[in-house]
Amino acid sequence: MSKRIVGTNISFSYENTKVIDDVTFEINEGDFVAFCGQNGTGKSTLLKIIAKINKPTSGTIRNDFKKVSYLSQLNMNKKNFFLFSVEEIVSLGIKKAPLSFLNKDNKAKIEAWMKNLNIYDLRKKRFDEISGGEQERTRLAECLISEPDLLLLDEPSSGLDFNTRQEIFDLLEKLHNEKKTTIIVVSHDKDEISKCSRFMHFTNNMGIEVNHHHD
Repeated sequence: MSKRIVGTNISFSYENTKVIDDVTFEINEGDFVAFCGQNGTGKSTLLKIIAKINKPTSGTIRNDFKKVSYLSQLNMNKKNFFLFSVEEIVSLGIKKAPLSFLNKDNKAKIEAWMKNLNIYDLRKKRFDEISGGEQERTRLAECLISEPDLLLLDEPSSGLDFNTRQEIFDLLEKLHNEKKTTIIVVSHDKDEISKCSRFMHFTNNMGIEVNHHHD
């Protein structure tokens, strides 16, 4: 049986403000889906519902995926996070424990993923000493090291320059093609979205146009 995410009649409100209204959708194993649309249309909210961070106000969500990695937007308020080195942040993806507790296999894995994402040479640098693109690649490595079968990314390229954004999305496309990872990404960028196999367009009237395929 292939895995699926099925949302049925999902609505969500923050206090008294409805953000999502009676949305039904399905995402299948192996999909690379973009959530796109204007700000404030509920894209990040639905991603958090899929990640089980938010509970829908009404409706049901079924998520068959067991190994889920969620990459939030980079939070500048988490100041202590910026004091970690690149390899320490990547290591947090294995177990939420400092590097010293990791065994040889884990350390080899961290090394491999840092090489994979082109951040190995930065491993000893502090997170606040590296560029925005390098920070995103570091956070992606932290997400990917657990080898999730579902990857949820909330605007992974926001605030990055064009070339770095392309780099991040080429990497996701490669991951999708080679490892068949199911990916859902929130994005505004038409070039990025074109790399996805499906997109769900969030509209201002709290609906979603689903299942548009790209050729």
